[in-house]
Amino acid sequence: MTISLFISIFIVAVLFWSFLHSLGRVHLPGRIIRFFLVLIALFLLISQYGFTFSQKASLTLFCLMLTLKFLEIKNEQDRRNVFLIIFLGYFIIITHFLNSQDFLLSLYALINTFILSLLLLAFNRKPQDSLAIKTSFKLISGIFLKALPFAIALFLFFPRIPGPLWSLPEDGQINKTGISDEMFPGSVSELVDSDEIAFRVDFVSPVPASDRLYWRGPVLSQTDGFLWTQKKQQPLKKPLNRILTEISDPVQYTITLEPTRQKWLFALEMPVDISGDTISGYFISNDLQLINKNNINQLIQYRLTSMTRFTVPAINPAELKANLKYPDNNPQTLALGKQWAKQFNEKEQIVLKALNYFKNQPFFYTKKPDIMLDNPADEFLFDKRRGFCEHYASSFVLLMRAAGIPARVVTGYQGIEKNEVGNYYIVRQSNAHAWAEVWIKNKGWLRVDPTAMIPPSRIEQDIFDTNLERLNYSSLNLPDLPQLTARQKTELYNLGRYLSQTLDNLKHSWNKWILGYDKTQQQLFLKLLGLSANWQTLIVLLISSTGILALILYGVYRYKNRKLIDPVIISYQKLIQKLNKSGMIILPSDGPESIYKRAVIRFPEHTDELNSIFNLYLQIRYGKQVTQKTVDNFLSVVKHLNLTQSR
Repeated sequence: MTISLFISIFIVAVLFWSFLHSLGRVHLPGRIIRFFLVLIALFLLISQYGFTFSQKASLTLFCLMLTLKFLEIKNEQDRRNVFLIIFLGYFIIITHFLNSQDFLLSLYALINTFILSLLLLAFNRKPQDSLAIKTSFKLISGIFLKALPFAIALFLFFPRIPGPLWSLPEDGQINKTGISDEMFPGSVSELVDSDEIAFRVDFVSPVPASDRLYWRGPVLSQTDGFLWTQKKQQPLKKPLNRILTEISDPVQYTITLEPTRQKWLFALEMPVDISGDTISGYFISNDLQLINKNNINQLIQYRLTSMTRFTVPAINPAELKANLKYPDNNPQTLALGKQWAKQFNEKEQIVLKALNYFKNQPFFYTKKPDIMLDNPADEFLFDKRRGFCEHYASSFVLLMRAAGIPARVVTGYQGIEKNEVGNYYIVRQSNAHAWAEVWIKNKGWLRVDPTAMIPPSRIEQDIFDTNLERLNYSSLNLPDLPQLTARQKTELYNLGRYLSQTLDNLKHSWNKWILGYDKTQQQLFLKLLGLSANWQTLIVLLISSTGILALILYGVYRYKNRKLIDPVIISYQKLIQKLNKSGMIILPSDGPESIYKRAVIRFPEHTDELNSIFNLYLQIRYGKQVTQKTVDNFLSVVKHLNLTQSR
């Protein structure tokens, strides 16, 4: 959770005031000042969030109130307020997981939980022991280690519930990331400089060729000539594998999708099978877009099978009609499309003519084109001729519609980046792309990527500046060191790339094996153990595993305590037991001398042995110098003492 700069300054200022008070430099504020501080906190909260009740506003208010609580701690003896702050600190740590369960965040939360536990232990000890850091660290570490097996058992056997464990209302001000459901000139190119990860892919099948690595996202059919939007999404009435024809080259893979705050799921064209417990109520729309019922507010994982060779027939005539609509602007584009429609009889010839138009005319591929607002297609095709993928895709679709060919814009991602350390693939926001689809009779919907027609000589340098070599380790912020040789720079780059990929592999492994341990993975794990995957089995495993762990820990505890007990005390207690069994009645208050006198009277035949035992015991307990030989003699004599019960 991020908060505004002014709220952060307020929190730091209050904590600094509390810190100065703990050093004896300043006094705590009185009630009137504390009242005004509360008013300032509320003003800052309302100025950022208004009067909207949301998750972020609630947590920010909680943090502000907790911060002000520090100003009520009078001294280290004020344990009530200290304990209250510590326990509320535990709660704040948990709230971080409402938005993310990232590996680094989890590690950060674990460290903070450990620190809070140290503070809790320190304030529960005597004041003179409050700084016994080594002892406290050892004790808390032991508690964490003992809790670890129980956490693993709960993780493995606690019944998994499909979908998120809880859901909260979305914040109205929350940012949506990545591909949008709208496109306008410049909207896709804004993502190209971002090395933020969109999703990760684990291929089960061989990786498809680069010309088939199109990750389908929102399909945009409606336009006013400038802005492209989606039409209303309706689910297909039939499964997609019953609609597609001439399907071949299936690819199986798993996608780990980062939170987008959007509803669409990305997949290789075209997905025919999807599964995953973290997705809820997904459907494939009539424009072949994979859509989730709820927004993707947390990292999710789903498994797919896509056919990378296929034919898509028309879903219905109304769909074709909707993709022929032309806006009331861009007249030059309309005229050119109509001219081609008169010139060529075959639709394929018109498509080829448009692609050759981009290839042969002086079009340039750049992510920093001139601004085009009034009639962007006309300006791009006949004047500027410099644009990014959204310019080429949108103008191509308008040309096709003008020529009487149903067409639409498809947005998503193109390409992948391999993580050599973890042997999986990454799709970044810099892979964002837009392409077109056209409808040809007897051939169905065909993918057409007009940007692929631009020769390398007309691709401007700013496109090459956004490359994977830079993005692979840009998060490390490695400086440019001109004094290094070319070989040293290469080695530094390789080291940065390796470290970056290793860190990302740790995150991916965490996502895959921990966050991705859903109901399906749990069932597979139980099958490996030869067990059925049902609630009854899980409950039995949960109870039995935690019970066995508790018994093991109890046994270890008893064994350690047994080793800590003085063997002389154990042997002395055995002596008392022998005397009791032989007819004597010994009370807890009886001392060794009293017991000795009564024992000699009761067992005169064992006078020498009893005399030796009690002399050795008194020497061990009250002597100034005791040798191990004396202890061993005492243990031996007690062990071999054989009393007969007196009649």
